[in-house]
Amino acid sequence: MGLADAFTSKRSGQVSAISMLVEAGLALYRGERKIAALLLGAAALSYRWSIVGIVAEVLIRIYQRVR
Repeated sequence: MGLADAFTSKRSGQVSAISMLVEAGLALYRGERKIAALLLGAAALSYRWSIVGIVAEVLIRIYQRVR
């Protein structure tokens, strides 16, 4: 199993989606509603296409650093 297979497997999408749901909950707890909504959307993408979810999460992290 190569690295590309690990990123495209169903299990990695599920794990990524769960971790982003937890992060969205933490962001909501901190009062960051926009970030929580973005992470929820990224979790939905990650569940379906794990590599797209990873890219979305990276873009959200960049957004957090810039603002």
